[in-house]
Amino acid sequence: MTLKTLARAWLFALLCGVAAVAQPAAFPDRNVLMVVAGSPGGGLDLTGRALEQTMLETRLHKTGFVLKHMGGAGGNLAKAYVHQRSGDPYTLYVESNRIYVNKLVGTTHLDHRDLTPIARLTTEYLVWVVRADSPFKSAKEVLDKLKADPTSVAFGVGTVPSNDQMNILRPALAYGVNPKQIKIVVFKSGGDLMIQLLGGHVPVISTGLSEAIEQVKAGRVRVLTVSSPKPLAELAGVPTWRSLGVNVEILHWRGLFAPPKTPASAVKYWDQALGKMVKTDSWKKALDRHGWFDAYAGSAQFSKDLEGEIKVYNAILTQLGMAMGPGK
Repeated sequence: MTLKTLARAWLFALLCGVAAVAQPAAFPDRNVLMVVAGSPGGGLDLTGRALEQTMLETRLHKTGFVLKHMGGAGGNLAKAYVHQRSGDPYTLYVESNRIYVNKLVGTTHLDHRDLTPIARLTTEYLVWVVRADSPFKSAKEVLDKLKADPTSVAFGVGTVPSNDQMNILRPALAYGVNPKQIKIVVFKSGGDLMIQLLGGHVPVISTGLSEAIEQVKAGRVRVLTVSSPKPLAELAGVPTWRSLGVNVEILHWRGLFAPPKTPASAVKYWDQALGKMVKTDSWKKALDRHGWFDAYAGSAQFSKDLEGEIKVYNAILTQLGMAMGPGK
């Protein structure tokens, strides 16, 4: 082999090596940070942990997750944190419809358009819960008391603004109660909320079914009403708002978002992985365990649905005198 041939072979090998080094690793090649906009024990935390566990069991996700809880400020702290990680495909954010409601009520300048919608995963329904020894036997008794004096019953919620809050204000408004006069006490999270109810610090709480179901099964609390369109088998004998003559129905979804400018390749990865995950027996068992209902929508459909929701909620919040931000 001539010197010239050797030089060409060496140069070819060097160029191949450089090309190999320059090839980006396939996403994901390390753990993904999952930011939970709530404290441990709440519905968002349960959603994140169920997702993590299912991905582990099914091996549909190539690496793992690192959970970071950021409760407080109605989810705005977590949202701002994720927004600052622009372009980072290794960040996911678990949130509910506060993603746009907070901007409507003026507590932040950020909404879903400032992030990257990834997927709607589940929906659940909201419930009014009292202690097992509560004198209230029905939601109508509570509403009647509020109608006589809107300040007579204090409600607990995990955060405001939220669907938990809407599950108090909307039925009250539909029943002819002035919603602006109702006492609502805000606690740290859904998990803390149940502790406060059991401790006797508030007589009624509005929360997601998943955050109450274990205490219901244990016989420590009772459910007065549920925000579903039809009665639920999981809550035999519990009336819906509609069956009480109150024209209210509230779906409480939870989903995933990513930072702004997340690469399209990462969004495609999640569409494929999550689309497969929600069809597995492992995920279906998680839904049953927590009292959730399947509401999966991939990134494109989720984005479209969010635009429709924000218009509806802007109209509701305007009627309640709570809308301060732009609702487009």
